[in-house]
Amino acid sequence: MNATEKALVLKVGRFRESDCWVKLLTPTRGIFNAFAFGGSRSRRRFVGCLDPLSHVLFTFGANKTGTYIVLAEGSLLHNFPGVRTDPVKTGLAVNCIKFVEAIEIDPSDARPAYELLLETLYMLEKGGGNSDFVPWLFRAKLAFEMGYKPDFLSCGICGKSVTVQSGYQFGVEKGQVACQTCLSGGKPLEGLARPISTGVLRALDWIQSSQPADWAKVVMDREVRRQSSQLVELFVAYHLGLSWDNGMYKKV
Repeated sequence: MNATEKALVLKVGRFRESDCWVKLLTPTRGIFNAFAFGGSRSRRRFVGCLDPLSHVLFTFGANKTGTYIVLAEGSLLHNFPGVRTDPVKTGLAVNCIKFVEAIEIDPSDARPAYELLLETLYMLEKGGGNSDFVPWLFRAKLAFEMGYKPDFLSCGICGKSVTVQSGYQFGVEKGQVACQTCLSGGKPLEGLARPISTGVLRALDWIQSSQPADWAKVVMDREVRRQSSQLVELFVAYHLGLSWDNGMYKKV
């Protein structure tokens, strides 16, 4: 029985003379491979649909034994020409895709990953984003969307709101802020903890509530950006088990 669903095409490869395998991300299935038999020659069923960074409405089926998914046909929704023809934007999009692939998203987390990647592609297509911000903003936002949602504006111990005072720490393990008063007893936060300024806390809270369209014109103090990105990398490494190293994501 066939089903229809929107999908983002992540990768495409050929096997045999005219057949293709396609790696897809959909909001209900997550990441999976499907086969487009005759896809490289079809002039009707897959017009413009079998290119990476394409947003497509696909009709899915299965082989007779149900062992793999078959693409019956596709209707192109958007292929993001502004991203595909700009090497910088293509690189940013690929960085985000690599992160999504490395997480090994299961169907329960598929929708936020799909929607965030799609919104990021549209943001890049409209001329927004730069290499200083997009990769780590995407990593942070996706981690937050997958359920790791710290409260950056309240002390996790006493519940008081963050103020301009110094002496805050952030516990990566529990995703918890601790104020100077609660730390004054000499008892450190459990696990990995880092000193953190009010500016960085407010920046991380903004990221948590932001959308990719907001990233296009973001301006951030250099030191706040440095500390925020470092904390995001620690957070992603601890909770998702991934780090960026030499152009690829590695398990840690």
